[in-house]
Amino acid sequence: MSGKLFRDGHYRNAALDAYIRVIDEVKRRSGRVDLDGDVLMNHAFGCDSRTPGLRFNGLATESDKNEQKGMMFLFKGIVGLRNSKAHSNDIFDDRMRAYEYLALASLLMRLLELASKTDSASP
Repeated sequence: MSGKLFRDGHYRNAALDAYIRVIDEVKRRSGRVDLDGDVLMNHAFGCDSRTPGLRFNGLATESDKNEQKGMMFLFKGIVGLRNSKAHSNDIFDDRMRAYEYLALASLLMRLLELASKTDSASP
């Protein structure tokens, strides 16, 4: 869907749809379809010593925990990008930036494929 929008020059909608798709996938994979935005990302990836619903590594070392936190911030970043696209009618005609937004969404979807669901995640 985003690819066709992009090819047709609807860059804002392509980016918005891609980020909505990533957020929906976080909801599905984490089992937290009841949440959205920052709250969803906090629960899905761990925040404030919360056990993450999805993890990217064993969380055994400080380096693992830092990587997990970095991933959480990447996913939180698209919440802001989604919101800015959803609540603005500004002209967005930068093809290269739109392509990069779609590349980020693609990367995040690939990372979600690698993430493991944590059995003991707190709701």
